[in-house]
Amino acid sequence: MNPHRILLIDDDPAYCVQLQGAALHTGFEIVFFHNLEDGMEALKETRRLKAVILDGRCFLEPKQEGEAHSNFVFHALQQLTDIEHHYNRTIPFCVSSENPEDFREDLDGIARVFLKNSEHLLLFGWLKEAVENLPETAIRRRFVHVFEAVATHFDEEQQELLIDVLQNQGTLERAGIVTNMAILRRLLENLADAGCLLKLGKQPSEFDDGQGSRTRRILECMHPRVLPAELLSQAISMYKTCSKYGNHVVRKNPRSTAYFPGEYALPRLVFTFLELACYLLNEQDHN
Repeated sequence: MNPHRILLIDDDPAYCVQLQGAALHTGFEIVFFHNLEDGMEALKETRRLKAVILDGRCFLEPKQEGEAHSNFVFHALQQLTDIEHHYNRTIPFCVSSENPEDFREDLDGIARVFLKNSEHLLLFGWLKEAVENLPETAIRRRFVHVFEAVATHFDEEQQELLIDVLQNQGTLERAGIVTNMAILRRLLENLADAGCLLKLGKQPSEFDDGQGSRTRRILECMHPRVLPAELLSQAISMYKTCSKYGNHVVRKNPRSTAYFPGEYALPRLVFTFLELACYLLNEQDHN
């Protein structure tokens, strides 16, 4: 498994490099920024950053002059809360400060505070527990066989998209259903490409000849040696449904279609994908 990425926001370059090196053998990869604005932008862009370490005092913006802000942690806490709400995420955070007593009373029950440069083992221990308790980590544990199957065929971004769909499959909001169907279509396209290489020994680009959907043609080419009729039928139906309802027209106006998938449609499609992924990405040949 790839190391968990942790965001560090600290204006001391030497400390950033030091903590990054100390994390090498702990199962963590430290990604650092020297101001709050850049750090929060990175956090918005990817779910691969699993937790945040905050300096006690730091700059709020790039190229900021003068002394680091003493209210930095307060600003960071506000923005972390906004990101959690807007992106439906859980983001554990802690503070690493040369003066931890300045923060422990105010952050009691909210965040752990560590003594900078002296409590790395405690810090990494807290990170391990925090990441283990994340909802997405629980998803990986629950569907361990699925993620073992996709590990060598899906990159980290694709795996994070799969986690998003698994977490949000119970949504009843039309916009959320549309978004997740769009993601499922993209994942099925990735799965078909991976299966094309693994099971057919062909490059997916060989099916780019303008004669219909590449994904559908790959799936149909897998029948019957790779995909039995039942799974082929499910895969084609899933692709058609996700293509019809997971697009920008429906996303912009979910009521633009007379029929809209009900509350059980998205979970059904999600588990269809899981079955297809486990079937197509195992290493045995289907004869």
